[in-house]
Amino acid sequence: MKQLLRKIFLVIPYLLLFFILSVSISAPLLEYKRIEFSQHLYQILHYICNQLSTRCLFVYTSPMALCSRCFFIYLTMFATGLIFLLTRKKRIYWKTGLILMIPCILDGSSQYLGFRMSNNVWRSITGGLAGAGIGLIFFPLYFRLVNFILRRR
Repeated sequence: MKQLLRKIFLVIPYLLLFFILSVSISAPLLEYKRIEFSQHLYQILHYICNQLSTRCLFVYTSPMALCSRCFFIYLTMFATGLIFLLTRKKRIYWKTGLILMIPCILDGSSQYLGFRMSNNVWRSITGGLAGAGIGLIFFPLYFRLVNFILRRR
């Protein structure tokens, strides 16, 4: 029973990230096909991303439901999590994770404060680095939490 619960708990963040990525890509595809349901998909992800079309990557002629920075954060988090899952590593890479987040913080905050204007290439690169950094910290912590909770049962 504990093994089944462990597998269920371990798959939750991957399903959530996969859902977010799938919705982000599906929304512009459905909009391109003129299927009204696409607006509901955009609305779902509006809570986690600003969705400014100038900051989004485009699929056909429609913007994705996540800006380029958010999309690459979630994409590399998903990839980093899969690597952790497949290699069964348990070490938390605090320093590396925090260092990888610095470019995204600098890019986003300098743009927000009006010092400069970022572009989608930089948003994608810094978002990808930040997603990997978040994954390096989050997934080992999450695996430890799942193991801790299941040991106490």
